[in-house]
Amino acid sequence: MEIETNETPVDPVNEASETAPETADGQDIDDWDDVPPPPDDLAPEAPSFDIGSEEKTDDDEIDGEEGKAVSEEEQIGEGKAVSEEEQIVQPVARETDDLPDFSKYKTNVAERLWRANKASEKAEVTSSPDLLKLSKEYQDWRTKMGFLNKYIEEYATAMQVASEKRNQLFKQYALMSENTPLWNHIGKPLTKEQMSEMQGSGDLKTPEGIEARTKTIMEVAEEIGPGSLMAFQQLSMMQDELSSVEFQNHNADYIDEWDKVVTSNLDDGVKAVRELSNYRQKYIVKVDKLREKVNTIEHRGKQVAPKKLTDKLYRNERKLAEHDAEYEKKANGVSVLLFEATQRGWVDFYPVAKNVMKFEINRLGRESSCHGSFHTTLGALKKDYRDATKNTADAPNVGSAL
Repeated sequence: MEIETNETPVDPVNEASETAPETADGQDIDDWDDVPPPPDDLAPEAPSFDIGSEEKTDDDEIDGEEGKAVSEEEQIGEGKAVSEEEQIVQPVARETDDLPDFSKYKTNVAERLWRANKASEKAEVTSSPDLLKLSKEYQDWRTKMGFLNKYIEEYATAMQVASEKRNQLFKQYALMSENTPLWNHIGKPLTKEQMSEMQGSGDLKTPEGIEARTKTIMEVAEEIGPGSLMAFQQLSMMQDELSSVEFQNHNADYIDEWDKVVTSNLDDGVKAVRELSNYRQKYIVKVDKLREKVNTIEHRGKQVAPKKLTDKLYRNERKLAEHDAEYEKKANGVSVLLFEATQRGWVDFYPVAKNVMKFEINRLGRESSCHGSFHTTLGALKKDYRDATKNTADAPNVGSAL
């Protein structure tokens, strides 16, 4: 069941089973409680796409001559630029042959990139993509992702700090009420039995355990009725712990995996294309020099160039053609992944935004289940004060807010 953001936040116990993170292809996991806890190393290693993984060996036809210096723009952007539509060589195929196990991932990023790469392998390559433009967009994406990870970490830390500081403050309120008529509804803590009941319910390493702990906390909150400021603060601290675990599982770890899957594949792919372009450039330089020698001989004396020289020229031209084809194929494959990760990266961002809203709904629901009870606690505290000051100069006047 989907949570609509325009609805009033619901009971966190029920909400926990209804707010599911979505995969990037739009299919909801049934609920957050079915999502396994993150592994110790967070994101699994992304499957290899074998882009530019062939070993590069020195060719005997490049006999020690150095190619001309090649700028990064020439290396990565060489070839005819094509439109964005032409860069998407084929629709992503829904194949099942040799499909890696993607069940270990929280996100759908690895599967999307794998399918895009498979489709690019079968596509006919007709021209070089504009890798310079796509690479710039990828670097921009990495910058944005770096800030996103930074702010995710800062927000998680801020929630923890706010929870701890509020707890310190409320403990001091409790101390101030000791040995006063206000103790029962300000400083009186939960009983040892109530604390033990909650702490012993549910393993926070499992979704089922988190749900069990949430239910127990809410049952105790209902049990104590008006309770006290301190008692509800103790419940709130436990709810804050659950919110922290949920934020890590469905927000921080999700984004961390998205980042790692993309960069672990594309960084190597972009580097491989640059290296292949540079290697290819050496053949271009060699062929140009050999062609110049042949032309000079045949033009100056109207003679036929030596067979050894022409054979060397043709051999290097054939090698250059092979490297041209290899470069085009690899460049096309990398461009498809760059396009998927950047210009179509919104597909991977959509579940992030959904999970952010669902988390905030749950967090507010948990806080409301504790601090929302202050309405009844405040009424009980007012009665304590009036009873304690009855027939004294401190007794509130009729209509007073005290």
